[in-house]
Amino acid sequence: MNKEWLKEAARDTIAIGSIPFLLLTIARVSVVATYYVIQFIISSVLFLILKKIFKAELHAGIGLILLAFTSIFYHHALFTIFALLVYAGIVVSLFILNKNKAEIVKGISFGAVSVAATYLIVRLIFF
Repeated sequence: MNKEWLKEAARDTIAIGSIPFLLLTIARVSVVATYYVIQFIISSVLFLILKKIFKAELHAGIGLILLAFTSIFYHHALFTIFALLVYAGIVVSLFILNKNKAEIVKGISFGAVSVAATYLIVRLIFF
């Protein structure tokens, strides 16, 4: 019972890397410019395809996508530091909840691949 609060806090933290939170973020950025929305959508679809093929941790990948593109969206150093800390909390929480370590690493890797590929695609299309 003494560690129940830790597991509950970890579950709450990984919720930040969830599909509903991603959809909320997409709704938020949709009011500014088209390419921000496209970044989130392309990278998420790419990540979900990779996740399905190779079985990766969802929250680790979606969290990284959210970290990268919200940092680009807000373009502010303090927000980026805060987002990095939140993402570190997601990763630590996944380990606290005893998620498969290989799937966590794959989630982070596929999230990074999705972010990099999408960033390049959007740069080629819009800039």
